[in-house]
Formats: sequence, C-alpha cells, structure tokens
Amino acid sequence: MNALPKLNQLRNLRAIIQHGNISAAAQMLHQTQSTLTRSIQELEKTLGVTLLDRGMNSTVLTKAGMMFEPRMNLILNELERAVDELRQIEKLSDGKIAFGCSHFPATSIVPDVIKKFQERHNSTRITIIEGQLSELLSSLRMGKLDFFIGVVSSDLMLNEFVEERLTSCSFSVVARKGHPLANSTSLAELQAAKWYIPAASHGYYSDLETVIFPNGVKSCGSVIFGDSSAIARKLVLNEDYLFVGPRPMFLAPHHKDLISIIPIKDKLPEGHYSLISPRNKKLTPAALNLVNEIRFAYFDFIKSHS
Repeated sequence: MNALPKLNQLRNLRAIIQHGNISAAAQMLHQTQSTLTRSIQELEKTLGVTLLDRGMNSTVLTKAGMMFEPRMNLILNELERAVDELRQIEKLSDGKIAFGCSHFPATSIVPDVIKKFQERHNSTRITIIEGQLSELLSSLRMGKLDFFIGVVSSDLMLNEFVEERLTSCSFSVVARKGHPLANSTSLAELQAAKWYIPAASHGYYSDLETVIFPNGVKSCGSVIFGDSSAIARKLVLNEDYLFVGPRPMFLAPHHKDLISIIPIKDKLPEGHYSLISPRNKKLTPAALNLVNEIRFAYFDFIKSHS
C-alpha cells in the first residue's frame, strides 16, 4: 500500500498557502522554519511531486500543488468537522459554525438570531460570509461553509445540494428620501443614475442586471458591484446611489424615514429564497440548531412585513 501524507504535513502546507511564505507560516504554527521545510520536503517525497516553488520572499504552488490543494482542504475540513461533531455530541464543545448569506438575511434576520443563539451557546464560534450563492458555492462544496441562506435561481445547478425553499418575494428599487429620482416610474428614467448592485457571476442578481440594464452596464451611469451591506447603506444614504433588493427588507421600521421605494412600473423578477446545504454532509448539531432558529425567524419576518 502506498504511503499516505501525515495530517500535520497537510496542516503545514495549508498554513504556508494561507500565509504566502514559510517564515510567516512557521511563526503562526510556533515551529522553526527548518522544521516546517523538512515537513514539506517529506510530504513532497511521499507524493512524488514538487508542491511549492520557493522564492526569496514568497512561496507559490506548482501546477501539481494547485491540483492537490482543493482536495487537501476538503480532507482537512471534513476531518475537522467530524471531530467538531463528536465533541458536540459528547458536550465537550459547542463547536464551530460557518455559513453564507445574501443581503436580505444578513441585514434583516441573521443579527437578531445570532444574538439570541449566542446567549445560549456563548462558546460556539460563528463565522458569517456575506455574498451571493454563485460566489459561495465553491466554499460550500469544499466544506468551508456549513450552509447558505439567500436568493437562488434556476440557472444554478444544485443537484449536489439540499435546497429548502423558504419564501418568495417581490423586489424593488430604492433611493434615499428626497432623491431627485425618487418619484420615477420606469427603469428607463434610472439608466443614468448611480447604482450599487450585489455582485454575482450567475444567478438571480445576474439575471436582474440584464433587466435593469438592457443595453449593458457600460451604457449607464456609475455602477458598483459588491456584497457589503454597510457600503450599500453608505452609498445610498450619502452618495445618491440606487439599490435593488427584496421589498420586505425595505418595509422594516428602521428604513421608513431613510429610504423611498421608487414606484417603477417595470416588473422585476421575483426573488426565491432558500436554505442550501451539501447533500452528502450532515449538519453538525450546533449548525442544525442555528438553521432551525433562522428558519423560524425568516417565516416570522416575512409574515410581519408582507
């Protein structure tokens, strides 16, 4: 039987990739550079390939290294998840949860849920990545994220995932109160405006982009793509940018005196919100508890703002 890499060798390689060079990785791992170098040399000998090109100031992956990295990360993520799940079962730890979400849940639902969840599970480490599903699918596949909650569309192939539809809602274009275009009635009137649009290479927001900008983005005013709720808020309130999102989000009381829904007659595609998780990976007990709380909070929010 061929020899297999050791776990510490894989962790050492991951650290070097993350930090960009052996010196920084050694410092983070509390190892000497010579020990770390020897570990990688032994790994390369076991695999029969060179994984790293070592320069004066940086270390980069070879072609073989680039092919090996995603599978290595998958192995390490799955093993860490398995250990975490066992510890949760034995009540030794509340574990770690990492998930992705789009703007709507990130600003309207998730904060309150997380606050209440951590009051009961204060040792649980939670990581939240804001973004669109098309940009976060690879992280779901690699096990870096436990689940995603947000808007989805039929053009994304999700056969390897379990999808639970939560709700559907209409979308609206908004501007700050008193914006010169706040009373516009058509998208044509908004073509020269400044826009902040969620970034997506595929999926709902990619489809929405073609509806808002039928002649392409280049024919319009300033268009910024991004996935930061904080930046969106600042640009809309302070810099006269327009934003598009689910209508229930803009009907929340804290938005009432700040923004106006522009009464355009053009019909925007309806957004479908789902909970997405890998089909072949069971959620840990901690993640499952959080998913249940997000699910109930989602239903309550939609019911009270519809």
